[in-house]
Amino acid sequence: MNKRKAAGLSLAVVGIIFVIYNLFVFLLIKPQTSAFWISYVFMLIAFGSQLFSLSQAGKSLDVETVFFGIPLVSFSVFYFFAELFASTVFMLFQNHVGVIAPVLVQILLLAVFAIFAILSIAGRDATKAVNDDYKSKRNGIKSLSVDVELLAKDISDPTLKKALSRLAENIRFSDPMTNDVVADVDNRIRQGIDDLREACEEGRTEEAAALCARVDRMLVERNRKLFVTK
Repeated sequence: MNKRKAAGLSLAVVGIIFVIYNLFVFLLIKPQTSAFWISYVFMLIAFGSQLFSLSQAGKSLDVETVFFGIPLVSFSVFYFFAELFASTVFMLFQNHVGVIAPVLVQILLLAVFAIFAILSIAGRDATKAVNDDYKSKRNGIKSLSVDVELLAKDISDPTLKKALSRLAENIRFSDPMTNDVVADVDNRIRQGIDDLREACEEGRTEEAAALCARVDRMLVERNRKLFVTK
């Protein structure tokens, strides 16, 4: 199910519940005081919170970030039913509760939900930032193996082809992470791959083989430095 379809179904469900709620409220309860309308407005906010929570929970398809959206949806449901109970009580006893009690109680419920929503969204965004950073660091060195594999396919010299294939495999199985300690080595490896590509395209077989060996040594250096920093 894509995000647009899921959003449409969620909107339809909330819309149906909203219509049913209004039918019950205005057929069974006669608006007489400000307490009724105050409670009705807070109930509208509760409906809006459901739409907001559902939209935030489905904002990202990443497993990690979607997981952090689940508690927000669960708490919004608790808030919805707590507000439904409170507003119904105030509506039924609108002639006896005044204005202060409905305002204070329902503002308190809304404030608790708002605090939890802010914390949940902040946690989700922080998790997404960490996850995106991990993916970018993880894919940085790995993508070079594809470049080397493509070079190997276009090389006819069997010795160089074997060296390129071995280099591609070494890159693929090297530590995928990176940090400031190996930033210089990463740059040198990328430059080495660029030089290797140029040598292969210009048919400088011996130089290309030497570059393969040099990049291999830099990979060993990189993996050792990463191992020490862990």
